[in-house]
Amino acid sequence: MATLLVDVPASGLQSPSNWGSRTQIKSMLERIWKNYGSYIKFASLNSKIPSKVLVAFIAVESGGKADAGSAGHITQGLMQWNRSYAKTQLERELSKNRMTPAEKSKLAEFGIKFDANGKTREITNADQLKPELNILIGSIVLGQLIDNDWAKEGNKLRLDRVIAVYNAGAYGDAGKKARLGNYPTPKALADSVNSITRAYIAKIVGKDGALDIIETDLNIS
Repeated sequence: MATLLVDVPASGLQSPSNWGSRTQIKSMLERIWKNYGSYIKFASLNSKIPSKVLVAFIAVESGGKADAGSAGHITQGLMQWNRSYAKTQLERELSKNRMTPAEKSKLAEFGIKFDANGKTREITNADQLKPELNILIGSIVLGQLIDNDWAKEGNKLRLDRVIAVYNAGAYGDAGKKARLGNYPTPKALADSVNSITRAYIAKIVGKDGALDIIETDLNIS
């Protein structure tokens, strides 16, 4: 995956005040980096997704709580990916030769191995609750979204579109608008989708959002 630029903060978008003050969000981001930085660096190196982007998604999805979400829920954990689809997503990563040897080896440490046909076992709730594994699989899922043509404009990453699909799915109203709507700016897309997805976009790419704070106040690349 080529290195892509992200315009932050996105013009006209403001992180919602009910998410916390800039100081509170900075403290959360620092805690995430302190607790999971080594796992994030590994995932970043192999997925080519900047660490700061992974930190931002973790912040919005879980606030850095490894067991975030209702116990046993299908999307529990740091990055809140859906385990119903994770097996297929990992098999796709391998079949398209996107999975690095280091990723494959790390997955095997957690008992996720691939047979001669490229098939692996079902991914469980216990897997989701392991921070290192959750971040690794989350980075793979996110990378598959980022590599779509609709996620790019020239050398720029339309992270707002990726956020919308990651949050709301590819085929619902928000996902279709992100992939097909051709909204010219992050604000235009955010204004067109449901309130939850709108807030998610603003929390990551808006003023006083996660990436704004990381790039201004923290040393996370």
